[in-house]
Amino acid sequence: INLRGPRGVITSPNYPVQYENNAHCVWVITAMDSKKVICIGNSHDLRLRPLLVIVSVREHSGVCVPLNVVTFIQCVIKLSFEEFDLERGYDTLTVGDGGKIGDTRRVLYVLTGSSVPDLIVSLSGQMWLHLQSDDTIGSAGFKAIYEEIDRGSCGDPGVPAFGRRSGDRFHHGDVLTFFCQSAFELVGERTITCQHNNQWSGNKPSCICKRRSPYLFVYD
Repeated sequence: INLRGPRGVITSPNYPVQYENNAHCVWVITAMDSKKVICIGNSHDLRLRPLLVIVSVREHSGVCVPLNVVTFIQCVIKLSFEEFDLERGYDTLTVGDGGKIGDTRRVLYVLTGSSVPDLIVSLSGQMWLHLQSDDTIGSAGFKAIYEEIDRGSCGDPGVPAFGRRSGDRFHHGDVLTFFCQSAFELVGERTITCQHNNQWSGNKPSCICKRRSPYLFVYD
């Protein structure tokens, strides 16, 4: 199945009912090139970026006034899962970068089991998914949302339940720090960084309820 942005939903066959045995399903997502108009302020701050094409600029009173400033930004694909349940170790969903399905050099993740994966971001403007199941018991399958985001971004990883986050930027080098409410403890990485491969350095952590000490007694 060929899909194009800017946003859409992918589900396994028959979802939320069990997918078929011996399934071989392929999806290819292609981002649509986006066009944005950027207004540039003071001419002394003007920096020409590789993706920026300046058509016409007029100087007026020390301010750079753009008449027609256009930048073409290639988008990448962000994939986030809402539900995920494949027969562990036997049925898999392979997620790869680019448009060449099955290219082992471009595989991003091979997913199986019932844990909902964290978000995945492609390196290019294309991403492919390949669902394979064996000839025995299947499971409920998966539901995922794909969305175009600007190149150089890792996407919003979200905030853990019963927690909060410091940081609201998701581009290369940006850092997010997570905290939990007082009755909960953080499990996972407290701080994650957006890397140049468009992936976060760690998964979004969880906040779980603190266990009471078995030696805690309450007296009236």
